[in-house]
Amino acid sequence: MIDNEVKVWNRGRYEYREKFKGENIRIKPGEYHRMDYYEAEQFLGTFNPIVKDKGGRQDPRSYKALEIDSDDKKRYLDQSGDQPETVKMYACHACGKEFRSKNGLLKHVKTKHLEEMVDEEARDELIDDEDIGEEEDET
Repeated sequence: MIDNEVKVWNRGRYEYREKFKGENIRIKPGEYHRMDYYEAEQFLGTFNPIVKDKGGRQDPRSYKALEIDSDDKKRYLDQSGDQPETVKMYACHACGKEFRSKNGLLKHVKTKHLEEMVDEEARDELIDDEDIGEEEDET
């Protein structure tokens, strides 16, 4: 039987808190939380609303600086025979949609999430980029 459990490490400076599948998960800095490999992959891919500080910048306590222990991941993949995907995907952090190309992701952000962007310089650059059209290249 394959041991599916892996460690999800908090590499940030602050405690990470999130409600995931009905469970309140809290991971202190430099510590880990054990979970099933596939749930860990989903957990790392979830998006939480951005928390801003008084200056309008993202509060560093809301950063998601998490990773699956690389030795645990390698052990699991070796035992299960699963192979990591060779196709690189780009995910929208606002809604979770995945795209096969960076341009597809940028088109999506430009049409769906432009008003949510905090970085004004990046937003202005995206608005001015005429090569990014209206079609989305999602999977």
